[in-house]
Amino acid sequence: MPIRLRASLPAGAAAGLLLCALPAAAQKAATSGAKLPCAVVLTADEVKTAVGVVLEELGPVDRGKGETECDWMARGGPGGLKTVAVVFYDDAAIKESSAPTGDGFFEMLVKAAEESSSAKRELIPGVGQHAAFVATNPQTLAVVHRANGVARIVANGLTKAQTTAIAKAVATP
Repeated sequence: MPIRLRASLPAGAAAGLLLCALPAAAQKAATSGAKLPCAVVLTADEVKTAVGVVLEELGPVDRGKGETECDWMARGGPGGLKTVAVVFYDDAAIKESSAPTGDGFFEMLVKAAEESSSAKRELIPGVGQHAAFVATNPQTLAVVHRANGVARIVANGLTKAQTTAIAKAVATP
């Protein structure tokens, strides 16, 4: 009869294994304290101001080739679960895409949200070079074209006004 080994890991060891499984670029970003572009375009203080409550910063991730992601979350509390994810695409990422201009990339992201949700975009005037809000159910989405790239914002548990406030914060240099 074969012997089966069972191992249980302390939580810290499991977290260490998870960190080892991340790509090297994500590990470096998570441990070096360097500010990735997504963390520059939207700070924890700006998230708190826009949402009205403190959201836990889950740490930036460098996806490589000019694409970074920053996530925030609040569990429970007033209004229940709230999440904000900002994926920032710099000019290098945009040039490598199938829509290699800022305008084209912005349009591609907004059109994809419209098609997947059957909702129409609402332009956010005076925000960035272009900005749009799409009420994808159950999420809200905003896309902001800045001078140095395009940000895609996906939120759960936020109102249109809160998501728009996030978009305005992202657009501010």
